[in-house]
Amino acid sequence: MPDIPELDLSGDHLSAILEDEDNPWLTLGIMDRIEDPALLHEWGRMLDLQTRLLGPREVEWLRAKGFGRTGCSIIEPGSGDGHYGSFLARNFPDARIHGLEANDNLVRRFDTDRCPENYAIDICKVGSDPLPAVLSAGFDQCFLRFVLQHVSDPRPLIKAVHDAMPQGGKIYIIEEDHSFFSTEPYWLPYSLATDAWSRVYAAGGSDGAIGRKLPKLVSEAGFEVTDFDVVLRNNVEMGNDFLDLFTQAARVLHHTSPDVLTVEELRNIQDEFRFDQDRHGTSFVATYPQILLCATKR
Repeated sequence: MPDIPELDLSGDHLSAILEDEDNPWLTLGIMDRIEDPALLHEWGRMLDLQTRLLGPREVEWLRAKGFGRTGCSIIEPGSGDGHYGSFLARNFPDARIHGLEANDNLVRRFDTDRCPENYAIDICKVGSDPLPAVLSAGFDQCFLRFVLQHVSDPRPLIKAVHDAMPQGGKIYIIEEDHSFFSTEPYWLPYSLATDAWSRVYAAGGSDGAIGRKLPKLVSEAGFEVTDFDVVLRNNVEMGNDFLDLFTQAARVLHHTSPDVLTVEELRNIQDEFRFDQDRHGTSFVATYPQILLCATKR
């Protein structure tokens, strides 16, 4: 599997990013300028799967680390269409969660009729725009899930959160790190899917190795890391749901970059996973890596 190159954030390159009016939130990753209806549909299906398969254990971790205590105000930068934020709000009904999303195409998909009363979304480019007036009283916690990997320079975003947060405030981050993709023994469809995942991320500017960088990033912003964990979700645990997750990821990646992950490659991945659907067992192990971090403002 090819290594994912580091983003060039030095000198003139970073200046060009900062000055690009079409890239106001420093988004160079595969989430940038998402507006195609077919791609939005595939992302919606992916979010449904991620929430259903990964969400319950994420909530357990969040609750154990003090997330969503009674009466606290939480911001969720990169909230997308509010799907996961609404899930969080239902699991933490005594907290108020404010989604903040830079892409208005995603905000327009927010279903206000079905969201819980303790959740809402505003358009805001955190690190660039002022926070919405509804947050004038401040906030206690920040939640970031699969967001920083798509930000070309996450430091301004994290620093803005730190500076606006009171002492003792907490930031919770859930990310991926493709360096921990592994299978034993070799499993063809998984290798095809993870290789495509890495290639599309590299071509689109997303950082698939962001997970291991999180402690350094938040520490430089002024936070103190209080919890860090690498969780290898796996096929033995998840069964055929694991195959569904990776098959849907391949569909999203194809619609994102059809020139990098071609329709022929997508069909090959789908066919291989479909073949293994009926003979899936526990004679091998394949992983989906999640990185969980909690940090406190000193």
